[in-house]
Amino acid sequence: MNEKRSVDIIQDALFASSVFKEGGENTLNQSYIPESLKYREDNIRRMTQNFRPLFLTQNKGIEGFSTNLALTGPAGIGKTVTARYTIKHLKSMAERHHIKLYTDYKNCWTTRTKTSILRSFLRDQFGVASRGFSDEESTDILIRRLNSEQAYLVLILDEVSVLPQKDIRGFIHLPEEFGAKHRISLVMISRPTEWKVTLSSMVSQRIADVIQFDPYLLEETREILTYRANLAFKTTAISEEILDMVAEISDQTRNLRHGIETLYRAGRAADQQRLDELTPELIRRAKNDVFPEMRADIFEELKTHELFAALSIARRLHHKGITATTIEHSFKNYRIICEEWGLRPNGEAAFRNYLTTLETIGILGKVTKGVKGRKGVRARLTIHDVPAAVLIERIEVFLSRRFQKS
Repeated sequence: MNEKRSVDIIQDALFASSVFKEGGENTLNQSYIPESLKYREDNIRRMTQNFRPLFLTQNKGIEGFSTNLALTGPAGIGKTVTARYTIKHLKSMAERHHIKLYTDYKNCWTTRTKTSILRSFLRDQFGVASRGFSDEESTDILIRRLNSEQAYLVLILDEVSVLPQKDIRGFIHLPEEFGAKHRISLVMISRPTEWKVTLSSMVSQRIADVIQFDPYLLEETREILTYRANLAFKTTAISEEILDMVAEISDQTRNLRHGIETLYRAGRAADQQRLDELTPELIRRAKNDVFPEMRADIFEELKTHELFAALSIARRLHHKGITATTIEHSFKNYRIICEEWGLRPNGEAAFRNYLTTLETIGILGKVTKGVKGRKGVRARLTIHDVPAAVLIERIEVFLSRRFQKS
């Protein structure tokens, strides 16, 4: 390929027509905070009311404020965006009232310890290179800085259950390091299973408010997706039928993020294929890509009994109201599934190894809870992000193909 041809390809890829508006792709990113949040007004109001004392004490010349909030609910229903939206506008309100308020958001899957969270905040907000500092030293720097500026910090910790338990306790007790003039507030985001099993008993006495988020209804999902699509796409690029189709996808999984991600991937595919609109086929293909942990090559890599183990958990979690299950119950299901497929089940030790593999690749989540009267902890199993019904369907289809080939 000659140089001119290469340049033409690059220029065309950069400047060809797109189904997206200028900057529209960014509005479908998970980090994007829209100007309007529909159907979360009550959650926003309740979050904000917990910060009223900060504004009232300032008017009375009293220093010191701290509160801890917990936001719980299934994945993809707006917990994170609601928290970031509310705290963003709270900071703007604080500026108008001459209150110095720092805010920060950390996803604990990315920043997995209290020390790393504190260090990154000090670096990003104050330009303090605290690498090599101990946890206590980083905390001391933060305290002295906030006190000297008479400033406050609201820290959003997403997927907080990922943090070690000692770090969660450390954050909860952090305001006490300031003495009487508390200056740090926490917004902790967690899924219901982790909150009930791991977090609630540990931090409940120090939580001012636990705010439950419920999934959107189909009509609400449709309206929100229409709003986000109008931000992202050119008017001629997306039809009412496509929006109905994507809304049904989101409603099936009760996860709005799946619909937004489907729109994003379908839009990218339309640009790659030089199409001027999103088509049903693009939506169907994009839908199959919104669960990266279930891509076909992952199933190919798993052994048949590992797939049986995943299926045993998914079937149990598919029952209404069940959010987590035990190893013992899953092992019983595993033995039944082996009989269904005509294979001899392996022992419990092997089954536990299958669970470890599934946890490592991200299909399985594991939470632990101490059991009264027993030593150690008892594991409870759950599935992150992937709806149980979808996982069941894909594993069974894949197993059928594997057995037909053999």
